Amino acid sequence: MTDMSMKALLEPYDINLPLRDALDDPMLSPDRRALAAVAFRQELNDAFYSAMEVLEAFQAVEADIDAKLSGHATGEGEARIRHILEGEGDDYQRRLYYILSERPVTDAVRDLEWLTDLLHGRARMVRTLRQAGAKMPPLPGSDRIAGDSSMGPIGCRPFGC
Repeated sequence: MTDMSMKALLEPYDINLPLRDALDDPMLSPDRRALAAVAFRQELNDAFYSAMEVLEAFQAVEADIDAKLSGHATGEGEARIRHILEGEGDDYQRRLYYILSERPVTDAVRDLEWLTDLLHGRARMVRTLRQAGAKMPPLPGSDRIAGDSSMGPIGCRPFGC
């Protein structure tokens, strides 16, 4: 495949394609589809790094559970979650937390690992587009999203339906 044909294939690329695919996949759990939906409008790097911080907090909670801390001890995981929920985190991180807060911790960790993998691939696609010389699509989180009616992928405004 020549560089020109690769550019032609990538030219109409939608940077949110992995998230759209997740939203449309009936085999995914409702939680994973909700995680994809809240990530949809987030800036590429912010979405990844913020989700990674929530993943690390849940992993710390999982480690605290595995260490069988006494009922009165506060573990690193609880401190990290509290840090996110008490205003040090952002609204996106709080939404991720609340989507998964009722799930078993191990399931929440697996869902966040899935999301961070998806978001990492989404962000890395920018490099692929640049290397191919393709025109950059409008990026989430920027003011230049064409035709933006301030609605998300499921017909919701950024802060709820």
